[in-house]
Amino acid sequence: MTRGGVTQRICGYAHRMVRAFRIVPMLVAAAIFASGCLSTTHRIPNSEVQRLAQIPPEQRGASVRVVQGFVTDDQPPSAPRAQGGGGGVIIVTGGGGGHRHRRRAGGSGGAGGAKGSKPDLAKSKADKAEFYIILAVLAAVGLAVTEGARYDGWVEISPNHPVHLYGPHGQYGWVPLAELNAEDAAWAQRAYIRPQEGPWRELGRAPLNRRGWTYSMLMGAGEIPSSVGTNDPGFLSHIQIGHFMSREVGLVFDIGLGWREDDAANTVFNSRWSGELQVLPVSAGVIHAGGFAQAGTAALFDDGPGDDERGLIYGGGALLQLELTTRLAITARAGVVKAHGETVSDFTAGVSVY
Repeated sequence: MTRGGVTQRICGYAHRMVRAFRIVPMLVAAAIFASGCLSTTHRIPNSEVQRLAQIPPEQRGASVRVVQGFVTDDQPPSAPRAQGGGGGVIIVTGGGGGHRHRRRAGGSGGAGGAKGSKPDLAKSKADKAEFYIILAVLAAVGLAVTEGARYDGWVEISPNHPVHLYGPHGQYGWVPLAELNAEDAAWAQRAYIRPQEGPWRELGRAPLNRRGWTYSMLMGAGEIPSSVGTNDPGFLSHIQIGHFMSREVGLVFDIGLGWREDDAANTVFNSRWSGELQVLPVSAGVIHAGGFAQAGTAALFDDGPGDDERGLIYGGGALLQLELTTRLAITARAGVVKAHGETVSDFTAGVSVY
């Protein structure tokens, strides 16, 4: 590559970095908005309500599992603040509603095809991909701020702390924790407590729990093949949405978007759409490790002399996670994929929210 070509490529990367920094105010705004969605109301899981009803009343406040809710969840009426002594408030029930296209580019495509002999389809797709990636980053930031701040763990409270209960048909009532009995636990479909209604001390968050829905936004570098046989590195991202059946095993839908420029400054764009099995069986403190396997389809758009292509992809790789909270982790992903007749690799990192 000539010195001018190297300079042009460096300047192109620099320009993209400047454009990326322009979204910082939007990221900050999204973070502030998302953090405002949390409520001070915490839910007690049903299994925990059952457990609490079976242990001596004076021991119940020592460790209670809670999950912080959102402002869209049930917001029970206020109850008197608990003090340190014994309680004498009887549950009050009542009615009420529960809150709540292979597309080929034009032109001859001959060996001497010059830039401008066909439309810049790959460039157009790369520009659109940048927009979608910005949206995906905004979503990841908002979710990360919310889930990063959301408390999911154990608290120490007074035995007198009011426990708000919702039963069948929207019935509601509350009872001091010490007076919760097996009948109340069987009747209650949802239970809540609030920090402002009594002494409250956080004992620690629960370990990373992947079970349930998940969203990941990863960015980095990967090899982008072209239709004329070149295979050079460029920008690559992964947007992933899926579900974990257990703490270790999950299925996600992966959207890979990547692009680069060839020596003649033509854009090569690659999109990958695949299903992915993720398994993370290894844990050592806050470090988790595992791997993935994927299969799907890919589309290649080349503004240079080559043609556009579609085909199948398959591959796999390694996963490494750093646990941040019960529902948030930093994920690093290294993979090798067979696509468009080439074996290509990539390395990306970002945020996973569970």
